[in-house]
Amino acid sequence: MPAPVLREDSPASASKSKMLPRLVALVVIVASALSGCGGGGGSSGSGNNTDNSAQLVVSPLQVNVTAQTTDPAPTALIQVSVQASNNAGTQTQFYIDGSQTTNGIGSVSSSTNGAFDDITVTFKAPASLGPGTYNDALTLKGCFDQACTRQISNSPQTVSITYTVTQPQSQIFSISPTSATAGAPSFTLTVNGAAFVPQSAVLWNGSPLTTTYVSANQLTAQVAASNISVSGNYSVTVSNGSGGVSGAATFTVMPLAPLSLSKISPSRVTAGGSDFMLTAIGTGFATTSSIAWNGTSLPTSYVSSTMLRAKVMAAQIANTGTVAITVLDSGSQGNSSPIDLTIVAPSVDALAYQMNAAHTGAVTFKTVALPSNSAWSVDVGGSASYALIVGGQVFVTVAVNGNSQLLALNGTTGATVWGPIAFPGAVNAAYDGGRVFVAAGNPQSQIISALDAATGNPVWSATVPGSWFPEPPVAADGIVYTTNGGVVTAFDETNGAILWQTGIGGTDGIVAVTVDGLYGASPCTAVDLQPAVGSQIWFNNSGCSGGGGATPVAANGLVFAPNSSAGSSGTIFDAETGATKGSYSASVIPAFSSSAGFFLSSGTLQGLALPNNQVLWSFAGDGQLATAPIVVNTYVFIGSQSGNLYALDSSSGQQVWNQNLGAAIPATNEYGVVQYTGLAAGDGLLVVPNGTKVTAFVLSTTP
Repeated sequence: MPAPVLREDSPASASKSKMLPRLVALVVIVASALSGCGGGGGSSGSGNNTDNSAQLVVSPLQVNVTAQTTDPAPTALIQVSVQASNNAGTQTQFYIDGSQTTNGIGSVSSSTNGAFDDITVTFKAPASLGPGTYNDALTLKGCFDQACTRQISNSPQTVSITYTVTQPQSQIFSISPTSATAGAPSFTLTVNGAAFVPQSAVLWNGSPLTTTYVSANQLTAQVAASNISVSGNYSVTVSNGSGGVSGAATFTVMPLAPLSLSKISPSRVTAGGSDFMLTAIGTGFATTSSIAWNGTSLPTSYVSSTMLRAKVMAAQIANTGTVAITVLDSGSQGNSSPIDLTIVAPSVDALAYQMNAAHTGAVTFKTVALPSNSAWSVDVGGSASYALIVGGQVFVTVAVNGNSQLLALNGTTGATVWGPIAFPGAVNAAYDGGRVFVAAGNPQSQIISALDAATGNPVWSATVPGSWFPEPPVAADGIVYTTNGGVVTAFDETNGAILWQTGIGGTDGIVAVTVDGLYGASPCTAVDLQPAVGSQIWFNNSGCSGGGGATPVAANGLVFAPNSSAGSSGTIFDAETGATKGSYSASVIPAFSSSAGFFLSSGTLQGLALPNNQVLWSFAGDGQLATAPIVVNTYVFIGSQSGNLYALDSSSGQQVWNQNLGAAIPATNEYGVVQYTGLAAGDGLLVVPNGTKVTAFVLSTTP
């Protein structure tokens, strides 16, 4: 067996000669890239440019390397040696020289490894090349002299190199959404998985969708309405080009149910009211469906196959009456049966905290006259709540020794009509549709009860979800709402069944309800829900959360949402869109007429022009103003802890009336209290809690 030629730097040859500088690469210069010098047997020759006394050995002569675009740059190892073929005892020096192409090769380096030279080929980064096959050749020479005039036998040798770059095969872990109903509009599909690349495309039954690369783990794609026009199961895959196609996820397009209209919200609106959004709830709705007003289609927004929304203009509800609401479909679904929407006269009653479900603290009677004396004053044996005033009766709850009672008083005389009915813990009430709804209890146990307003007889009761203080209920359009610990629950007024439930944040305050929105407020947060189903219409958060909160007011197309942990100061939002319109400052819940707002802050009541909040006037009274203001026609009423009750001209702020009730009028407080208090006006009366009494004034005999 031929003996290997000794390298120059081996012990046997160390004294023979000094390593000469390496040859420069013939084609591609790689500084110090190829090394290899050693002594070997064989004569020096005398002029032949190939010397057969030694042979060049290169292994391997074929290199195949594969990498994915997400991999780091790979390397390959080639070994070079020189073996003597004769004169094995003679030591001589040799050199290794080389050159390479650079289609896929990035660099070549060498190092000594015993009797071998290790040639390391480092390839270019796969991501920089992209998918493809890159062929290169590495040529290696063995020479006895530095000028390479005498090559070693079997030199040069060429190593063929094939470098293949592929895309990794993507994977799908989940898609969102996973289903839709036939006839729905276009939407954005989110695909979560692994090994996505900027060139990835989402395929819908094999056809590419317009795809956006989000990250290596997520893509989004636009699914057109035409893709989901027919029910069935559709495969969703991801193609990475040369990396192949992922496994499939299934998207289900459900058949469209027959067209039907089961409910409208609202079903009752006030004549002379403002624009509102009408919601149709049913089945079989498509993008070709529309809500019709007495047979005429309204501009309609598709929400889902079970919900449509359309804007109704104020001019359409200028007068009382009944309107037939239907759903029409220009496609193949046909038309629904009608449901009547009733346009009623404006309420002159006090039905909730701050007199109505929107908590505007305002009512308009046909005529108003300021009385010289109270009509009646009744001692109810404890601290009284705000009053509900409707149908010739006054309903108040009374705190007595940690528990409560509910009373119905005659609006003309103050005599007890029915009650007192005892309830545990704190009690607050609301009225709608001939029933009084009472929320009662403590943080451990709370109930809501429906009572017949005429007799006080119980109709139903239900548990209130939550673990905080019972807040006043709000009742409107056949639904009664409770708020407890930031959880809103909607009950059917007829039987107490829970219709829906959702969290809105915070711990205190109640919701404001209009014909087309349910508004909640808590620290840094305001939310608008669809009253009939609880779905979110808009949401605004300025960056914080936590306990606290107070009652919002929905007035004149705006929402005044308190957003601090205490006090009623907050942010003003557009009621329909949630766009921010400004801010306001108030110590207690404000009141609103059609053109102005009335805000008590730091003991001073101010009238502010809407919508720019320009100060019209200020009133400090006796320095002890404490109640939330209310507005009756052109008068603003406010109470003092000294027992003074004031009426002010709403346009000028001038005091026009004053009564001292002989006992403190309790301050308005909404934070963890067991009972809400305040002034109320309805059915021609102004009713004021003072001490242990309830005092009534007649403002109008023709409300």
